[in-house]
Amino acid sequence: MPYISSVVIHCRDPYVMAPFWSLVTGLPIVDEDAVKLADRSLAERESVLLHDPSGTEPDVWIAVAVDLPPVGRIHLDIVADDDERAEIVAAGATLVREQEDLTVFADPEGNEFCLLRERH
Repeated sequence: MPYISSVVIHCRDPYVMAPFWSLVTGLPIVDEDAVKLADRSLAERESVLLHDPSGTEPDVWIAVAVDLPPVGRIHLDIVADDDERAEIVAAGATLVREQEDLTVFADPEGNEFCLLRERH
């Protein structure tokens, strides 16, 4: 059966987006990239890797792209409890709309994603 090996999130500012998506996905930024983020020393258009040390979750790459459409670059459904939701909002998520079984948010660059209470 096919499976997802990695997800790429294109962005303009990896210094904002990598920590945001690390918090949202629960995947840590690999040490080498975390140092570059802290030092603000990423090479131009260098990607940042979020990686599950256990290897059970797909990698997430935060990749700089110059010509991005305004919306619709990605869409993820993420399961999160109330405390996790509050932390995601505090990190910069913006409420877009509430639906019966999910809440749609936007990340700091406007990409929409859904927070679910349980896996569908």
